[in-house]
Amino acid sequence: MLVTDLDGTLLDTESRLSARNRAALEALGRAGVVRVVATGRSLYSADLVLSEDFPIDYLVFSTGVGTLRWPQRDSLWDFHFRDHDLRRALDVLESEDLDYAVHRSPPDNHHFFYRASGADNADFVRRRERYRDFARPWHPDRLDGLRASQLIVIEPNERPSCYPALARRLRGLSVVRTTSPLDHRSRWIEIFPAEVSKSRAAERIRQSLGVGRDRVSAVGNDYNDADLLAWAANAYVVDNAPRDLKALHTVVPSNDEDGFADVAARIVASREPGGEG
Repeated sequence: MLVTDLDGTLLDTESRLSARNRAALEALGRAGVVRVVATGRSLYSADLVLSEDFPIDYLVFSTGVGTLRWPQRDSLWDFHFRDHDLRRALDVLESEDLDYAVHRSPPDNHHFFYRASGADNADFVRRRERYRDFARPWHPDRLDGLRASQLIVIEPNERPSCYPALARRLRGLSVVRTTSPLDHRSRWIEIFPAEVSKSRAAERIRQSLGVGRDRVSAVGNDYNDADLLAWAANAYVVDNAPRDLKALHTVVPSNDEDGFADVAARIVASREPGGEG
């Protein structure tokens, strides 16, 4: 089983699947390797770059909020906040006076409410404008009956990060940091129910299929892949990953140089007669 991040890992900088990486996915399928994409994108956003014939077996979207069998699109698991956890998280974000978004549950978790602090935050404004058809201002009255799956805090790179404080104050929830996919500099801090992470989603798939832990590999490129990489028996990062992640895992060529295909080739070779797998 091979679990891969999407943007910055499997796809190139223009969000395209190269011919070589597509061929690698197809070779994995022929070799009987389960192919899982685990992305931070919502299902709506993933559909913008994944065709119906995209050669994978499972899609984990929104960092594990939902999991689909592909291409059937059968929903296997999805999660939302318990009311008390959502209220606690919102109280913390309000006390820190942060710019954040509250996302609905799947399949509509690309719809969100936003709360702006009033401070200068270009990436927050950029995201709100990009998804203006799905974005509405937040008001506490909206909390009644709301099924929310995810909170996203956006903070400019030039400010000290509130990630350590949020991770400490929201212990018991899943708090994940990542780099903005919009300006590639700002920090996004994503808050999920405790059951949500890329590694937990991958583990559910692994257990359901009975795949041995020693036969699981993962490849990623950013901090929101850290738990997945630590979980996998064989972990790889593309060369465009941050330096501290590259110090921890096997490095392959960048996403623009088809590093994913190198990982896939190793796995396919290991399953051939005389290979290691």
